[in-house]
Amino acid sequence: MVSLDAGRVFGPSTRSLTIGILLGVTLVAFEALAVVTIAPLFAADLDGLALYGWVFSGFLLASLLGAVFGGQMADSGTVARPLLVGLAFFAVGLAVSGAATSMLILLAGRVLQGLGGGMLGTVMYAAINRAYPDNVRARMMALTSSAWIVPALLGPTLAGIVAEASHWRYVFWGILPLLVVVGLLTTRPFAQLRSVATVVSGSGSLRAAIVLTGGAGLLLVGIGAETPWLAALLALPGLALVVLALRTLMPPGTLVLGRGLPAVIAGRGLLSSSFIGVEAFMALMLTTVHDYSIAVTGVVIATGAFSWAFGSWLQSKLDESHPHQRPARMFAGIGLLTFGIALQAVALFATTMPLVIIVVGWVLAGVGIGTSHSTASVLAFALAPAGEEGRVAAAVQISDRRLAAVSAGVGGALLALATRMGWGARYGILMALAFVMVLAGLALVAGWRSGVTRHRRSHRCLR
Repeated sequence: MVSLDAGRVFGPSTRSLTIGILLGVTLVAFEALAVVTIAPLFAADLDGLALYGWVFSGFLLASLLGAVFGGQMADSGTVARPLLVGLAFFAVGLAVSGAATSMLILLAGRVLQGLGGGMLGTVMYAAINRAYPDNVRARMMALTSSAWIVPALLGPTLAGIVAEASHWRYVFWGILPLLVVVGLLTTRPFAQLRSVATVVSGSGSLRAAIVLTGGAGLLLVGIGAETPWLAALLALPGLALVVLALRTLMPPGTLVLGRGLPAVIAGRGLLSSSFIGVEAFMALMLTTVHDYSIAVTGVVIATGAFSWAFGSWLQSKLDESHPHQRPARMFAGIGLLTFGIALQAVALFATTMPLVIIVVGWVLAGVGIGTSHSTASVLAFALAPAGEEGRVAAAVQISDRRLAAVSAGVGGALLALATRMGWGARYGILMALAFVMVLAGLALVAGWRSGVTRHRRSHRCLR
């Protein structure tokens, strides 16, 4: 266990750990923002528009397994082991995606990236949860969000320029050298972080994660099926498997937005899926519906990352003086996020200054999720029962990835349906945004139920 200097994230005993965490987040951020930007290009090049949503869902579903598997590896040794294995999976996935000759091969690469990304995500969150006290976690969460600033500045814009100047394949391959750098700079400090309980231990958790991934996959395939009987045959069993697995992996009451910690965990997943559900189709809206270039698209997507970092920094400052207002900040942030998403639906049909509406809405959505997402993380850690910090860290990650995968997958299925019916991409994206608005509405309910003044531990932590 790393000894943390009180109130300092860059103290002598924690500097290497903090830098390692921020480098890992930066790596994932580069990949995520770059792929969002170039997705319309490789979907068109590989004739894979019908599988567009799976570019994101495949990554996110695989990351569920990676999160649990990586946590179990960390429990049996140092955090460096899942770090290195995660980096290896990520590297192979990038190489396969860049060399893909069909959409199915590219999706296989995305699955490998998801396995690696899930392992890396669990390592980062577990380190924050175990190594930093409550009064420092809000600052660390703000720093991790700030780690998106450089990728936001360079990632989407550079991805757009590279894709237009040469080929989208070089965007995947260009990230590979960063993996080597991160591995060289982070292995040693992570090797010193021992005895970190990252996720629910035991084979039962891994089995539940496999059931959850398979069930979510069946559900999404069923939703996208062309015939009603096939949709029911796949989607209903898939939904049953998802519910069964979540009852094992999540704290009791999470599925019904139970007041307190369950609502916080569910709310964070819902607000994340709302943002990602819009981001996944924003590039398609900008390029296909409004005919903007990939370079312009990259700049627009970057504004969401900048505003997310600002929102996280803002909540960190507010948390220092008003920690008892965390539930209220979470609710307010979700409300701002919802309004920003609604503006994207307006921009979809706007004939005057659609780009302005998109940017304004995306900046508001970014500030909203930056405020609510970081607040939900800190609130979940504060409400975690003693001795169950690892379980809560895993539940937070699973909630994020599971709902984000469903959001992108359902949106992709709706887009494919609109294409088959001849309605066009505009109405397919509209249906995807409508589904996202439903998720945002549920997130508002969860945010409202996140206050727990009657829970003794919660009251002590929030005071």
